Amino acid sequence: MKANKFFAIALSALTLVGFASCGEKEKEPDLTIDKVQATLKVGETVELVATVTAEWSSSDIQVATVAGNGLKATVTAVAEGNAIITATTKGGQTRTCVILVQKTGGDEPKNELKGSQVWPLILDSVTLGANESKIVASFQPNNVDQFLYVWEETYTGNNNPTGLNFYGNQAGFTALTVAKGWAGCGFCLTASGNGWENAKALKDAIVASPDDYFLHMAIKSSDNASHCFYFMGSEATKFILGSNKIYDCENLLGDFTRDGSWAEFDIPMSAYASVLANTNVEAGVNVFVALSEGITGAQLNLDAVYFYKK
Repeated sequence: MKANKFFAIALSALTLVGFASCGEKEKEPDLTIDKVQATLKVGETVELVATVTAEWSSSDIQVATVAGNGLKATVTAVAEGNAIITATTKGGQTRTCVILVQKTGGDEPKNELKGSQVWPLILDSVTLGANESKIVASFQPNNVDQFLYVWEETYTGNNNPTGLNFYGNQAGFTALTVAKGWAGCGFCLTASGNGWENAKALKDAIVASPDDYFLHMAIKSSDNASHCFYFMGSEATKFILGSNKIYDCENLLGDFTRDGSWAEFDIPMSAYASVLANTNVEAGVNVFVALSEGITGAQLNLDAVYFYKK
């Protein structure tokens, strides 16, 4: 009887362990997509690959359709414009890829800015002049009421950077070098001008129609440093271009080739609309902020930074 009692207790213990194990729920792996954006001509396709089984959807099937359920999906370009492809897992994770569809028969001119309306931050005078009709308001530094502030001398600047800018000419771009353990700068719109009011109006327009707005950026480097950015004065909009998580930012938007050539990004404002809805834009706002990984000598080269409405 003692042996049987011991056996019953042991079996009961095993049963409890078994139930406890069955009750544990595995955490869903992190979702990523192999592309954060792709440029297609009408009729072309591109395959997207996710790390977790997902359902796929398109923000505008008149521009681009998506077919596939699972780890892979095929996107087909239908008409000129922009569409956002979203992958959604059972656990509720989402990741997006911006699809830029061009007309067949050739690329648009390199110096033609995207969209119907534009708010520039970094743009050379030649390209600015060629797109004057699209400019709603400029956030570019003018050293009167709009400034590029380098925080605590964390960057050193280069007034005459070598090489061609994003548009393939010698009109210049913004070139900064990390001077010490951390580096940051902000495009500040002071109370003495109306730039901050223009930024507030843009923020309100984005909140009202988020699918219509994008932030365009071009970046290049020959080193492996990561860079963090945010806009409209809200650190809740932080994203990283690079491979390392820095400055408490979890949003790794994408990396780029480190061969000194320009890489282009279009960041959909739809991903930040809820944050911007609760953001106050006031005089003195840093409408755009750049933070570089603390690697002395790392390069931050930026060009063609502008908000646009499609």
